[in-house]
Formats: sequence, structure tokens, C-alpha cells
Amino acid sequence: MIDGKPDIVAVIGQSIELKQRGRDYWGLCPFHSEKSASLKVSPHRQRFHCFGCGASGDVVDFVQRFYNLTFKDALIHLGMTPGRPAPIDPAIQKRRKLQAAFNQKIEIIYTQLCDRGRQLHGIRLQVKKNPGALTEAGAIVYAEQMAELAAVDHKLDTLLSGSVTDQIEIINGESGHGISTEVKQRAAG
Repeated sequence: MIDGKPDIVAVIGQSIELKQRGRDYWGLCPFHSEKSASLKVSPHRQRFHCFGCGASGDVVDFVQRFYNLTFKDALIHLGMTPGRPAPIDPAIQKRRKLQAAFNQKIEIIYTQLCDRGRQLHGIRLQVKKNPGALTEAGAIVYAEQMAELAAVDHKLDTLLSGSVTDQIEIINGESGHGISTEVKQRAAG
């Protein structure tokens, strides 16, 4: 059950015959006449879709259409209390909190890296305008800063479009606080 709704496969399976193919279930669509199974029921998304007539939706939509019921009557048919929000699944709530914390860490580190990148680009422009002003010691510091600039640019690119695993590595390196094992496991799986 997701978001307080009964499992879509169980509900639709009471009305029509479903056969599992891979992760999804398939059956003859009850909303139009057909000879081949075009109705796909996705248990991981808790949605159905007919590739023949275009009917689609969640378990409530299916019950409404199949039994020609109003939304309120479909909720009652499914044993749900109309007008009352469905209880939030604790696992979904935990995932949302983890995702929000992850996104917040990325935003903070991204902002810090952008600020540092702007500083380093400013130094680069100053040296480009007046390269003769660099002393030998200044040239060494400048070379170190340009190496840091390349690393900052790489980290920014990774935070924007890298894998979750690479993003976690940057967060752990920049913040000094480790990302929990659970977030790492979710990223890997």
C-alpha cells in the first residue's frame, strides 16, 4: 500500500486477469474491446496505462472508470475515508527527508565552490592583465591557485551532472561530515 491506497495490482487483478511480464503486469483492457493485452499495470509506480485506448491513472482512477463511480464513491469502494488525507508512509517520509538533506548539502557546497571559483577567476584575470607583475614566489602561488581552480570547476560539474556516488564523495570531502551509510546504499542500489 502506497499513500494509504490499496495495491493497484491486487485491485485490478480482482477485476481482470493479469499476467506478470518482467516487473509489470499485463491484461486485456476492460475499457475497450481488444484481443491482445495492452493494459500495463506497474506495481512500482502504482499506475496503469492502456496502450490501446490511452486510459491511465492510479488505483482510484481505475475503480472510478471500471465501476462508473464518482471519486468519493471510488474511495469508499476501496475502503478509504473520503475527505481525509491518506497517512504518509514512514518509509517515503524518511526518503524525502534524506533527499532534502542531501539536496541542501549540495546547495551549500555548490555555493561555496562558486564563491571560491569567482575569487580564483578574479585572480586569473588580474594576472592575465598584468603578467609581468608576478614574482617567482607569486608565480608558484598562482600556479597552485590555478590547479585549485581546475579542481573547483570539476567539483561544480560533478555536483551539477555527476553520479550520486561522486556527489557524495564531494560532499564528504568538502563538508567534513560524512553522508550516512543509508544514503550511500540508496545511491548504490
